[in-house]
Amino acid sequence: MSEQSKKYHIQQTIKLSIPLVVSQLTVMMIGVVDTVMSGHLGTIPLAAVSIGGAIWAIGVMFVLGIFMAIPPMISELDGAKEHHKIGPLVRQLMWLSLIIGIIFFIIIRNLTPLFTFFGTRIEVIPSAIDYLQSISWGILSFPMFLVFRYVADGMSHTRMTMYISFLSLALNIPLNYVLMFGHFGFPAMGVSGCGLASAIVISIQTITFGLVLTKHRWFHHLQIFSHIEKIDKVVIFKVLSLGLPIGMALFAEGGFFSVVTMLASRLSPEVIAAHQISLNFASVLFMVPLGMSMAITVRVGNAIGRGSKIDTRRAGMIGIGLIFIVQIFLAGFMFAFPEMVVNLYTKDIKVQNIAIQLLFFAAIFQLSDGVQVAAAGALRGIKDTKFLMYATIIAFWGFGFSASWWFCFEKNLGAVGLWVGLILGLSIVAVLNFIRFHNKTKI
Repeated sequence: MSEQSKKYHIQQTIKLSIPLVVSQLTVMMIGVVDTVMSGHLGTIPLAAVSIGGAIWAIGVMFVLGIFMAIPPMISELDGAKEHHKIGPLVRQLMWLSLIIGIIFFIIIRNLTPLFTFFGTRIEVIPSAIDYLQSISWGILSFPMFLVFRYVADGMSHTRMTMYISFLSLALNIPLNYVLMFGHFGFPAMGVSGCGLASAIVISIQTITFGLVLTKHRWFHHLQIFSHIEKIDKVVIFKVLSLGLPIGMALFAEGGFFSVVTMLASRLSPEVIAAHQISLNFASVLFMVPLGMSMAITVRVGNAIGRGSKIDTRRAGMIGIGLIFIVQIFLAGFMFAFPEMVVNLYTKDIKVQNIAIQLLFFAAIFQLSDGVQVAAAGALRGIKDTKFLMYATIIAFWGFGFSASWWFCFEKNLGAVGLWVGLILGLSIVAVLNFIRFHNKTKI
């Protein structure tokens, strides 16, 4: 089999990345909309959405990681032209999504003790609980949405994900407006309305994606919904053997960021709000390398399906290089325009001043954050998922968390200390992931 040129790899990675980046940004914008609109309810509601959202993110990241095993499996089958195996695989994934959705629904609705454990300020807790109770309904359909989405992404039809993401954002804004503030006969539900709006949007996009896989010519031949099959434990365990390490890695990473936010909840409401603003905007920019890393996974998996070692390495290394270049520009933007960013979120001068300071630290970790997620995407493509789990746990919890705690509370640096730990954890995992992929794909 002839190898693909470097130029072709660049073109295909960019082609796949653009819809994925746009879709990730659109999904993230839902969080931005929630944050901005809750800010108009006051500082306490903003802090509540921050804390509640951090806890919600822990569960979502774990579920997301489990199903991130799907793109490399689908892309490998696509590269090998074994499309007849995709339908049976997806039917088993749908069973798995139902089970996981129910499990996490129960978990998320029983996380109240975490607020006491982390010492969350008492005035924030009731609203944070209300937010979690409302948004928890979304986790029932979220795993199924991921199954549908990753089938499309794995077959390189990433535009479909982008279109449905646009639909989600378009629905979230008016739903927030109606349910949070009380319009058109609906009561003003505040942060509960914010969570409920997100849950409704997740359900709608799941149904929409299911219809697309049923009717669209790109997927109709897969016959995904042709019949119902019994649960195949062998297939389920195979998926879990790949997905659980990814889930643990994302759980460790997302949990680290969420726990840092929970640590920030020990500080003043102004610091909580400023931390949320900075982390929220950094998370928005992170959607760019994250979307590109998903494209890297598909490209690497497809090369493996075609049996090309050279293209496997090129797909990963070229993707990592592209993301590094993009991150340089994103970091520069954050350094240059922090005041403009903060003004989008709040007019509170005290919150603004703290957030501007934290945005400089968020800009610093853009480079290491980009490299770590790019290399992680490449490692998922070669199904080296256990290393991802170990590297993430060691970097974020062995080094990052310890540094965040020590600088924040022992050295009394406050939120700045927390962000020093974030930077350290990201930098270490970036080095580990890159070296691993480099060594695993040597020719």
